[in-house]
Amino acid sequence: MGDTTGHLPGDLPGVLPPGWRSDRLLLGDRGHGPVVALRGDDRAVVLALARPSRVTLVGRGAADAVVHRLGELVGDPAARSVVADVGWMSLPRGAHVPRGVLAATGLVPFSTWDWMATDTVPPEVPGEDDVVPLDRIADAAAIRACLAVANPGTTAEPAADGEVGWWGVRGPVGLLGVVGAATRAGDPARLDVSWHLHGLGVVPTARRQGWGAALTVAAVRAGLTAGADWVSLGHYADNDAARRVYRRLGFVTEGEFASYGPPRATHPPG
Repeated sequence: MGDTTGHLPGDLPGVLPPGWRSDRLLLGDRGHGPVVALRGDDRAVVLALARPSRVTLVGRGAADAVVHRLGELVGDPAARSVVADVGWMSLPRGAHVPRGVLAATGLVPFSTWDWMATDTVPPEVPGEDDVVPLDRIADAAAIRACLAVANPGTTAEPAADGEVGWWGVRGPVGLLGVVGAATRAGDPARLDVSWHLHGLGVVPTARRQGWGAALTVAAVRAGLTAGADWVSLGHYADNDAARRVYRRLGFVTEGEFASYGPPRATHPPG
């Protein structure tokens, strides 16, 4: 695979090095915007993806090789306009990014997180029958009120474009917990649709009762029943309790990342 800059022709799988053409994270991301630069081979690849308000860099593969490819991209005069628009970057954890590269992008370390996915229908869990589908428009205010307490750091928005569903557990007053799902691209040889879960949160007074697992299972079951090629989610790397729950439900960690954002960023991009 040659090194490329500019709007790349064809669908993403066709321009990726062969070793990355079935990578589920990259396939799912391709619906967010065109690839405007790419450096890589079967060992490591770095993509620059054009979002509506920024360019996002994504690296996959061996950490040292990703850093090498990133340096090539940042140092290429032909990619200067692409690098100037970079507003976010996610690389494999363990990648030691040179100061000069960070200076060129204007980014600073932000967070570490894992990307997980499953294409297996999860086992039934206690409380799943109490999870109900929500109307993302009619119930939007109630969902937002729950998120404000249960997951104030999320950027998930029930009325946003691409939202495919929200689920919740109703309590005596308001919702005890919620989770949402948005559509992303999938496997082009299948339905080419995947679901990504976000906005999972349970109010403090209802935690440690299994509601997080019940909400997750309900959403995963709905996605796979609807024909999604897989269901994915992300969680912060230090959340070991969440990782254990997700693995028990059939999720597999397919990417371990460190993200970099603008110096004053308080939330990951939506």
